[in-house]
Amino acid sequence: MNSIIILLLFNYGLIENDCVDKVKIGMEISDFLDSKKSVYNVKEDTISLEGDDYSIYNVYEKSELIYAVEPDEKGEKVWRIWLYGQRFKTELGIGVGNTLADLKNNYTIDDISTAEGSVLILVKEIEVGFELDGSKIPREWWNEMKLEELKNDLPISLIII
Repeated sequence: MNSIIILLLFNYGLIENDCVDKVKIGMEISDFLDSKKSVYNVKEDTISLEGDDYSIYNVYEKSELIYAVEPDEKGEKVWRIWLYGQRFKTELGIGVGNTLADLKNNYTIDDISTAEGSVLILVKEIEVGFELDGSKIPREWWNEMKLEELKNDLPISLIII
């Protein structure tokens, strides 16, 4: 019995390919809201990406934004999850606040992409994106955007499922 409780507590903060905190990509927004509004403070808001505004549900624990859920175009299903807090970690212990070095030491980097002044690292082992803190990337790096020229101490500032 105790091992089941420990496993449930451990999975509570586990980032998986398509799920975190029992919120799963593709689940109904109404189910997400029903299950989380009694646990957290969930506020509907908008997020601006590449000049367009999109609906998003920000999830707060006390006053801390811990994650956000972005619905699909119809507003019916969970399309993307944005992780902000340090509570959630991958199975290998990587989360917001870890560094590029931690990511390199635990995963195989598959690709990088850039958008809106940020760098998103994609790895082979788990289908999530790890955004590095763009404010700490030197301006000259953006000319050639070579992964090997990024400093290993760059912190992960956001994880996108």
